[in-house]
Amino acid sequence: MTKMSSATTDRAARRAAKKNSPERLSAGATLAWTTTGASGAVNVIVLSYVVFYGTDVLGLNAALLGVLALLSKVLEAVAVIIAGWIVDRSPETRWGKARPYELSIVGVWAATWMLFSTPDMNDVGKAVWVFVALFFANVVFTSLLGANDVLYLARAFRGRVVYAKVASRTGFFTVLAVVAFNVALPILIAQAGTSAPAWSMMILFIAVPMAVIGLGRFIFVKEKYQTEAADVPKVTFRDIIDVLKSNKYIWIVAGITFVSTVASGTGVLIYYFKYLVGDIALMSVVALIPLLVLPSLLIFPWLMKKIGASRTITFGAIAGVLGGIVMIFAGGNLLLVFLASILSSLGILPVTFLAQVLILDNATYNQWSGRRRIESTMGAITAFAQRLGNGIGAGLTGVVLGLTGYDAALAEQPSSAITGIVVVAGVVPAVLWVGVILVMRPYRKFEQMLPTITEELAVVLAGDPDIDAPAVEGEHGTKFAPEPVAADTDADTSTPSSSSPKASDS
Repeated sequence: MTKMSSATTDRAARRAAKKNSPERLSAGATLAWTTTGASGAVNVIVLSYVVFYGTDVLGLNAALLGVLALLSKVLEAVAVIIAGWIVDRSPETRWGKARPYELSIVGVWAATWMLFSTPDMNDVGKAVWVFVALFFANVVFTSLLGANDVLYLARAFRGRVVYAKVASRTGFFTVLAVVAFNVALPILIAQAGTSAPAWSMMILFIAVPMAVIGLGRFIFVKEKYQTEAADVPKVTFRDIIDVLKSNKYIWIVAGITFVSTVASGTGVLIYYFKYLVGDIALMSVVALIPLLVLPSLLIFPWLMKKIGASRTITFGAIAGVLGGIVMIFAGGNLLLVFLASILSSLGILPVTFLAQVLILDNATYNQWSGRRRIESTMGAITAFAQRLGNGIGAGLTGVVLGLTGYDAALAEQPSSAITGIVVVAGVVPAVLWVGVILVMRPYRKFEQMLPTITEELAVVLAGDPDIDAPAVEGEHGTKFAPEPVAADTDADTSTPSSSSPKASDS
């Protein structure tokens, strides 16, 4: 009985330790945090049908619609920088600093419904209506919604491992939601046909529940941690310039985000399947790959804890290089193309879902070096890099095909055009991923310094009861700084230590 009692006590102790672990992320918090991302992802899918709606329902010119959509994306790329600055300068409210911007999801869906409810008027009026709706959906509300994300994460959760769990687990459920919606939406569109009132009603039935679901994070996830004192002066333009000039690591994060977006956003696969595989319909097989690699998201926090975020991204980049090489020599073989696509997906996922962790690492570095954290602005820099990568990736395919003699009127393309397709599908991604491997080397050295940086910062901030010191990661897991103690009036805790990079970076 004694042994059984001891075993029972041990199990109870392990459960209690797990429940109270600073690295624990509850299922409720995971689902609540997923709501906004899932709603936003569904909105992206809905807005991808703007050109079809404009041509087949409104009767507008396809080229005009393409220009309007492109213009809204260009404006959005600029707006994300401004939105990040706005969020960083925002005052504290009863709901926090970043959390109020979650309400933007309502504006996103209201503008989306407005777009797909274009009144019956002349073509100029319709085009203006569509552009204004796109402007509010993409440039205004989506920019504000995305700009608050990193700061909200830092104030709602604590610790790099928890950040990674939030990103990977919510990513897992968001992808599932997107897959399910992708199955249902074409059926709804087929039922709506080309009837403008039917489209308006269909989008309304989607928009209302998605807006309500999207508010889940605002309702259930509170800002629990203060990363800076409430009375700290507002972020100035000089603060931002100071950080961007002195912190080279945020440019590495923006760079790998840009590279992964270019590598995955060329849109060359449809040409590859048409002219090398010989059947565009077989692209549907590749569409299943996200479901196959999805479980790998769940091991990212464990990998990051064991080998670090930089090594996790490096190993993903190696998979991306291998995927590009396999694509070069696949020659239209479907099994090899499938393998290359899996390897490429494994390259993209770590960058996509660990980027926020890296941004918050940089915010900690900024604060330790005596500068402002500016989480939202740095998140906006990476968002800009992502949008720039999307544009360059899409344009790269057209440029290369044009230079290599591609002619859409030909049933069989010249060998030079086939080579161009292979270059974009295989050579370009392989080279880009090699670049990621190289730039992650200096970032790995930075990541090795982070425990020391975080611990020194925690000691400095422990004397300020208004700020929650960062969680410190060590050999035995994550731990929080000690409770605030009375500050030593003879010590100057506002100045970084002599080892601070501020002196060396300035």
